[in-house]
Amino acid sequence: MTEEPLTAKRSSPPPKKGRKVAIFGDTKACPQAVRAAQNADVLVHEATFAAGDEETAERMFHSTVSDAAKLAWQANVQQLYLTHISAHYTEEEQRLMLERQAQTIFPASKVVGDFDVFDI
Repeated sequence: MTEEPLTAKRSSPPPKKGRKVAIFGDTKACPQAVRAAQNADVLVHEATFAAGDEETAERMFHSTVSDAAKLAWQANVQQLYLTHISAHYTEEEQRLMLERQAQTIFPASKVVGDFDVFDI
């Protein structure tokens, strides 16, 4: 009895769809961002300032939670993780406020911290 040769196709599990992750750190909104993040499974975006602080964010070359949430909505991403939150927002209540501000625009928004781990 002759066995069929062992090939990668026979010995590998079935292919699994990849994941698309878009990361925007330490930046303000830019026109190319929507195209770059289009249909991403996850968007990780800095959100240094609260909604309403757009002038400060623009001057400091950063983003607000609203900026990040609008991008997530426009790019049709699945999940938005907000990072690089200003040290002005250290209390848990403040971080929850930022999360709620983003969620009014893009419900699948979450403020995350350093070393948090998520399945994608």
